[in-house]
This record gives sequence, C-alpha cells and structure tokens, in this order.
Amino acid sequence: MRTEKDTPLADRVLLIESRADASALDAIGQGLPLLSANEVALFLSYNYADVPVGRSFDCCFRASDASAVVSVTATVVAVTQQFGFGWDVIPHGWKTLAVLRFEPEMPALIRDLPEAAGWFDRPVSVHVSDRDTWEARAVTGPGHVS
Repeated sequence: MRTEKDTPLADRVLLIESRADASALDAIGQGLPLLSANEVALFLSYNYADVPVGRSFDCCFRASDASAVVSVTATVVAVTQQFGFGWDVIPHGWKTLAVLRFEPEMPALIRDLPEAAGWFDRPVSVHVSDRDTWEARAVTGPGHVS
C-alpha cells in the first residue's frame, strides 16, 4: 500500500491510455456501474498510489504537452480490473479500468481519446491530476517516465 502522502507531488498523476470500447466493457467491466452523463470508462496505466473512489482531481493535460492544461473536476466513480469486481480504490502499481466523471463537462482531450479493448493497446496520452501536481511537473518535471 502506498499513500498519496508517500508519493512525490510531481508523480501524483492518473495515467490514461485510452477509452474502453464495448468489447472491453463486456469482458471486464462487469464491476462497473452504467455510465451517466459526463462519465467515461478509461484504461489507466500503473497507478502512483492507492487512490480511493470518490477522489477528485482538478485538471487534465496531454502527456506530450503539459502546457495546455484544462481545468475540470475529474472524480473517480468506480474501479475494476481483469476480474470484473468493483474495487474501492485504484491500487498502487496496478493497471485498472476506471470510470471518471468530468464536470462541468467532458473535455475534448478525453472525448477524443481512441477506444481500445485492453491495456497496452495505446500508450499513455493524457494525465489527470491536481493543479499543484501539474505545476510541480512544469517546474521540476515528472519523477518517472510515462
């Protein structure tokens, strides 16, 4: 178990690979609720810490260009993995399928993500974080390569 407090500020980022396609939701999404408005099921790469369902972040940006940050509330609604059971956290070090809700609306960089049937189909292309993490990455750079 790794907490957010145990993680360097610049590393506190959800790493998004792609949106889940219908086949992915059928195969491994049984533990997820039906999607509501502004919610999307996303394949997340290896997670930085144990992040609980209900945790909200306040921005997102492209992995390749952090200068264009989008202010948006992104809340973790649900999490599952290959076994199809719902979890109460995105566990540290795991790749997961997670539902995020974006408010006031889903940003284009999330809407425009390609769909995939599983992890590793697409590289990490979008990051979700808090603004202080985004600022720390802009000043010091990330603590790891995504």
